[in-house]
Amino acid sequence: MGELEEFEIDSRIEKLIWRSIGRKSVRKMAEETGLPVETVARIRTELLDGVDELTIDQKRTKLLVDLQDIADTARSDYDSADDTDSGSKLLTVAVGAIKTVLGEMRQIEKSSSGAIDALNQMRIRELMRLVDTTVTRTLEEVATTHDLELTELLGIFQSHLIPAARELDSR
Repeated sequence: MGELEEFEIDSRIEKLIWRSIGRKSVRKMAEETGLPVETVARIRTELLDGVDELTIDQKRTKLLVDLQDIADTARSDYDSADDTDSGSKLLTVAVGAIKTVLGEMRQIEKSSSGAIDALNQMRIRELMRLVDTTVTRTLEEVATTHDLELTELLGIFQSHLIPAARELDSR
């Protein structure tokens, strides 16, 4: 490989390649960076391979961080813009990025809330199954030990359970 021995790639070049993926050819990226086509192709492959290892939540987080970076950069550039037209465009970019980040955060919060509700419902079902199994086995043992009618014991238990459940529901 001679000239193409491993060397440290500037993070700015990685960012340029990252932003160009899917929009520009490897040859065009090579022209813009001044790197050989093979090197750009390797960097692009490494960047994409790194993304494949991320979970969906990690990808979403990365994109939110990227959007926040865009918003911050646009806001900073707006502060130093020379003319109103350029500043207006930069401000529009910043607002759009922030709006997208907020929308995505609302969606994440909504899905997290749904997941928590589903988990809580599952816990309630498990607890109810545990209580039912424990009470049934206990009442069976009491009925056998003391020569009592199991159905009468279950009736007594249910007569206390139903009002207690209603009381909890009303809270």
